[in-house]
Amino acid sequence: MNLCRKGISTKEVIIIKNKNKSLNEFLNIKNIDENFLYTLDNKVITFIKVYPINTELFSEEELENKMDSMSVEFSNEQYAYSIFVIPRKVDISEYVKEQEELKKNIQDEISIKIVEKRIIATHELVADKNIIENEFYLYIWEEDSDNVKEKILKRANNWRKRFKDCGFETEILEKTQIILLAKSFTIPEFARKESVDYDDSIVRIRRRSARNKQNI
Repeated sequence: MNLCRKGISTKEVIIIKNKNKSLNEFLNIKNIDENFLYTLDNKVITFIKVYPINTELFSEEELENKMDSMSVEFSNEQYAYSIFVIPRKVDISEYVKEQEELKKNIQDEISIKIVEKRIIATHELVADKNIIENEFYLYIWEEDSDNVKEKILKRANNWRKRFKDCGFETEILEKTQIILLAKSFTIPEFARKESVDYDDSIVRIRRRSARNKQNI
């Protein structure tokens, strides 16, 4: 399933052109419909977006309890799955739109100036800076068959329930969202540069006992 490769370099795109392969062939995409991506090698994929939580708000004990609950929930998974992370520049458009609407609904000059300064400060914060936010996805797949939709959606909803039990919000991607996700691997605005290391922007949680051993 080539869709979920880490990125597409310029060299790879040139090779594809020389072989007269279409982009869909390179990404192994046959069709996208409803919640499903159909591949050229006869697989059906469903994507689940997992919304992250702010681990800095948890105490040490809460973090360890969270890890324990996730270990229990996911340890018995019998089917194949994969997780990948897409780093994107922070999108402030929704926040700015929200502030613009707020500005329309307030009357006094002081409050209006506060909102205007907030908008300007937000633009200045992200201008010319590589501020990254990570999007987390889990995808599951099955061989294409007569009842594959029901089977894979049952698995997806089971995953969602387990994430919910662990305090995570999730969403099964629809057709438009899957198309945009696929574009993340091809459009320069979203593409990951090979020289950029995003590892530092991914939070890693270690148990207290593991940290203590490391410090000995």
